[in-house]
Amino acid sequence: MARNAQLATPVEGRMDGVGGWRREIELLGGAEEMRRAFAARWPALASGALKELAIVGAAGEGARLAELAAAQGVKVAAIVDDNPARHGARIGGCEVQPFNALAQLDPAVPVIVASHRPLTAIDRAHDLGAECVALFLVLQALDPAAWPPHMFYDGWFEDLADNLDRYAELDAALADNPSRVTLDAILGFRLTGDVGVLEPVLDPDLYAPKGMFRLLDDEVYVEGGAYDGDTIRLFIDRVKGRYARIIGFEPDPKTHQRLSDAFAEEPRVEAVASGLGARSEILRFVNDSSRGAKLDPNGDIEVPIMALDSYLGGDRVSFIKMNIEGAELDALQGAAQSIARWKPTMAISAYHRPTDLWRVPLLMRDLNPSNGLYLRQHVLGVVETVAYSAPF
Repeated sequence: MARNAQLATPVEGRMDGVGGWRREIELLGGAEEMRRAFAARWPALASGALKELAIVGAAGEGARLAELAAAQGVKVAAIVDDNPARHGARIGGCEVQPFNALAQLDPAVPVIVASHRPLTAIDRAHDLGAECVALFLVLQALDPAAWPPHMFYDGWFEDLADNLDRYAELDAALADNPSRVTLDAILGFRLTGDVGVLEPVLDPDLYAPKGMFRLLDDEVYVEGGAYDGDTIRLFIDRVKGRYARIIGFEPDPKTHQRLSDAFAEEPRVEAVASGLGARSEILRFVNDSSRGAKLDPNGDIEVPIMALDSYLGGDRVSFIKMNIEGAELDALQGAAQSIARWKPTMAISAYHRPTDLWRVPLLMRDLNPSNGLYLRQHVLGVVETVAYSAPF
């Protein structure tokens, strides 16, 4: 895979049980030292050096990048996207073009990928001649004041500097070596912005890594953030249609309707028009019917939230999956009684905030210490980190 430079490598590690990237964090010390080391890897993107860029991705983050570039006086040379429906649209005065338009640019123009699932785009941009291809998160990490971070990346270095002891605790709690290697690679990605650090640990089997656990014929599967039922269908395929009950929670009204319609003829599937949280309450919600729709104090609608314990009322649960845009910690607290009683397998997203990487799995461990704790980085994107709790 083409890269901007030789693959980033850490200092020597594991002689005393400490991963190489975690050892590098220890050596660097503070957040600003980490930011300076990060900047040294991306000289073309440094403040004052960046005069022009091209953008891959014309959705929300691409539009935000174009707006921020204009505010910084950085010229947008091109905006490209693979979606033909976006071609010809104008963003910040720039017309969206097909991806191959990058071939017409000066190779020295940095290409910024404004997508959370960028692996193929990075290779393609290099193949078209681009010398510097970076994720949008690199700009956000380099200069948060100029390029305000998405919540996924807000406080990346500060978290590493302030919570290294928690990462050591997590490393010690993980049940297998692939989990420890995965954790160290994620830390390395944060220190470098180099997706090549993650590639060796990417696992293609989202929510069901091979050999980690076995799905039974009578599963009671709960999904927080069910969207339109895509991963419910994936679960049904994996169990070959043999299960006892499925409960999918989706607070977005339009998306919930699609979820409900998709399983209208299947009485074993319950589509619940609610989000999951620590308690029953009404909260504001961004109602855009996208995968990233989330709870937000400035949201345009109000939606109901409930604790899983309240919905189940003591009934059995055998598998809990959550991908709920940063609400995972509250939702786990709201499922504490069910987890303690039934000890389900769990697959919980651990990437919506930097601290989720340690907070989510350590809370899962505390709620059910009898299960093994695992961590995997999945192939869909550079932030698709999932923590698992499964019987030994």
